[in-house]
Amino acid sequence: MTQFNRSLLTIAISSLFISTVQAATPTTGVAAEKTQDSAIETIEVTGRRNQPNTEVSLATEKLLAIAGIDNDPLNSVYSMPGVVYAGGDNGGEPAIRGSSPDDNGFYIDDLPVDYIFHLFGDSIFNENLVRDFSLHPAAFNSQFGNATGGIFDVQLRDPRNQDIQVIADASLLKTGVMVEGGVTENQAFYFSYRRSLMHLFLEEGEEDEGYTIFKAPVSDDYQGKYQWLIGDTHKLTFTIAGASDTGGLNISAASESGRADPDVIGDLKIDTSFDSQSLSWQYFGDSGKIMQVIAGHSSSEATESYGRGQFIKVEEDKYNLRAHYQVNWFDNHTLIVGADIEDATIDYSFDAIPYYCTDHQADCQSQKGDRIQDEDELSSLTTAIYLNDKWQFGENWLLELGLRAERNDYTEQSFVHQRIALNWYATKDLTLSLKQGSHSRFPDVETVLRKVGNPKLKQPKAQHYAISAAYQIDDIWHTSLDVYYKDLGDLPRALEENDINYDLHYSNDMSGTARGIEWVIERELADDWYGWASISWSKSDRTDEKINQTTDYYLDTPLLGNLVANYKYNEKWDFGIRLTVRSGQKYTPIVALRTNPDYPDNFLPVYGKLNSKTLPTYHRLDLQANYNTQYWGYDAQWSFAILNALNSDNYSGYYYAPDGTETIDNYKIEGEEGLGIFPSIGLKMTF
Repeated sequence: MTQFNRSLLTIAISSLFISTVQAATPTTGVAAEKTQDSAIETIEVTGRRNQPNTEVSLATEKLLAIAGIDNDPLNSVYSMPGVVYAGGDNGGEPAIRGSSPDDNGFYIDDLPVDYIFHLFGDSIFNENLVRDFSLHPAAFNSQFGNATGGIFDVQLRDPRNQDIQVIADASLLKTGVMVEGGVTENQAFYFSYRRSLMHLFLEEGEEDEGYTIFKAPVSDDYQGKYQWLIGDTHKLTFTIAGASDTGGLNISAASESGRADPDVIGDLKIDTSFDSQSLSWQYFGDSGKIMQVIAGHSSSEATESYGRGQFIKVEEDKYNLRAHYQVNWFDNHTLIVGADIEDATIDYSFDAIPYYCTDHQADCQSQKGDRIQDEDELSSLTTAIYLNDKWQFGENWLLELGLRAERNDYTEQSFVHQRIALNWYATKDLTLSLKQGSHSRFPDVETVLRKVGNPKLKQPKAQHYAISAAYQIDDIWHTSLDVYYKDLGDLPRALEENDINYDLHYSNDMSGTARGIEWVIERELADDWYGWASISWSKSDRTDEKINQTTDYYLDTPLLGNLVANYKYNEKWDFGIRLTVRSGQKYTPIVALRTNPDYPDNFLPVYGKLNSKTLPTYHRLDLQANYNTQYWGYDAQWSFAILNALNSDNYSGYYYAPDGTETIDNYKIEGEEGLGIFPSIGLKMTF
C-alpha cells in the first residue's frame, strides 16, 4: 500500500510536468639527491599505506560521461545489459536480470543503506564525490548480504588535502554546491548539498483535469566527509549523508484517479527523509593486512497521507557494526573474514484501507480489505559472519570460496550461504569464469506486519549461477559474454478469500526463475573516442505453487540493446550519445468494467490473463555536448543535452481512464507515456 501511493504521486505529477574499484593502494614519492663527492644519484622511496583514495576511477569517469544522465553515475546503470526501469521513465528503481527492485542491496562505503534514489528516479549522490560504482548482478561474494537480486556498491572518494575549493553547478533539473579542502597536514574534509528545481516548472494552485498541485515536488540531499590520516598506517573517517523528498497533490472527484477509486479523493502528500552518520577506522599493515571497523547509524521517516484521513507513517532507526580483516596467508592465498551486526527498530502507525497484493497480481482492487488502524513496533536483529578465500593456484587459475552465516531474530531463520567463483586464464587474452551462490533477504516489510501481514512469513531466497567469457581483442577492443540462471524461492503470495488461512494475508507459495545471455563489446579511449554496445536476451517468470500456474513476470524483457559513445572533439568540446532499445514489458490487459461494490455509481476494471500482453518496443536516444571554458579565471563547463531526442512514445502501461461518461460497456483505456523530448542545459563552475 505504501508503493501504491508513492507511484500515484509520481505518475500524476510526472504527467503534469510532461504536459508542461579502485582499492586503497600505497603511492610512492621520489626524492633525488646528489652528493658533492660523487655523480651517483641516490633514490629515496617514501610512501604511506593509508594513502587517501581521492580520485575517481576510470570506469566511473566513463559512466559519468554517458549522455542524458545529468552526470548521475547510478543512472548509468540503465545503460548496462540486463538492467531495466521498474517504473518507466518517470521514476522507479532498477530491476536486475529478472528480479524485483526490492531484491537489490545497496552499500555506501561498505555500509548497507535503503535510500539511494529520489522519488523521480535520480540518485542521491553528487557526481563529484563518487569514486567508484560497481554493479554485481549475480552470485556476489560473501561480504554482501540481504539481497537476492543485485548489489550496488558505491564508494565515495576521500577528501583532497588542498586549498579550499568550491564547486557550484546548476541545470534545469537541480542545483548544488560543494566545498572541499585541507584542515591540517593530515586532515581534510568535503561537504555537498543539492536541491531539485522541478518545483519551478510546476505551478501550485492551478487545476489540470481534476488534479491540483498544492506542494510542488522538492528533493534534496547532502554528503560530507572528514578524514584524519594517523601516521602512515591508520585512517579515521567520519561520514554523513542524507536526503529527502516531498510533494503534494489534490485529487478531486473529477480526476481519472478519483473516478476510478473514490477512496483516493482528497490531498495526497508524501514526505520521506533519511540521515546517516558513520565512523570508519582502517589499518594497513604488512603482508597485505587490512583491518576495518565501521560503526553507523541511520534514521529515516516516511509519511503518506491521502483520501479521507488515511495515512501511513513509518520511522526507522538502524545501527550497524561491521568488522573486516584481510591478510595474505600461505602461498597465493588472500583471506578475508568479517562480521556484520544490524539492529533495526521500525515504529509504524496507520489508518488505511489495505490492499493485500504483490507485484505478481493483476487486480489489487479485488484484494481490498476493510479500513484498519494500528500502531506498533517491529524490531529486527541481523547477525552475520563471513569468510572469503582467494587462491591463486598454478599460473592460470584463481578460485574464490566464500561462506556467509547469518540469522535474523524476527523471522527466526538462519542461513549458511556458499559463494564460489572460479576463473581460468586460458590465454593472455581469454578468461573463462564460473560463479555460483545462494542468497536471502528480509521480506518486504508490509507483508510481515501484524494485522496487515504475516509475521511468520519466510525470507525470500535465491540460487544464482553464471558463466562468462572475456576476450581482449586488441589493445583497445575487448568483449564479454555472460550466461546466467536464477532460481527464486519463498516469494510472497497474497492470499485470496477462498484460501485457507486467509487471515494471514500472505504466504510463501510463489517461486520464480530468470535466465538470460548478455554480450558486450567495449572500446577503450583511443583517437579521442570510446564507447560500448550490448545486447541481451532474457526470460523471467513466476509460479503460483498453490495452483501450479507459471506466467511471465511483469518485468520480463526478452531483448535489450544499448549503445554508448563519447567523442572528444578538441580541448573545448566533447560529445556523447546513448541509444536504448528494448522489448516492451509485460502487462495485463483490461477487458471489461465491473461495478465498484463500495461505490455503485463508479466502475472498476476487469483484467484479463495475467501479463499476457506486451507493451510496444521501447527506444530512446539521448544526446549531449559539453563545453569547457573559463570565467574570471575559474574553470567552467556548460552541458547541453536533449533527452529522448526522437520524442519516442514509450509506454510503461495502460490504465482505465474514466471521464464521467463511461458505462459498463463503454469505457476508455489510455497509455502511460514516458518522458517526451526534453532539452536540458547546465553549468558547473570551480572556484
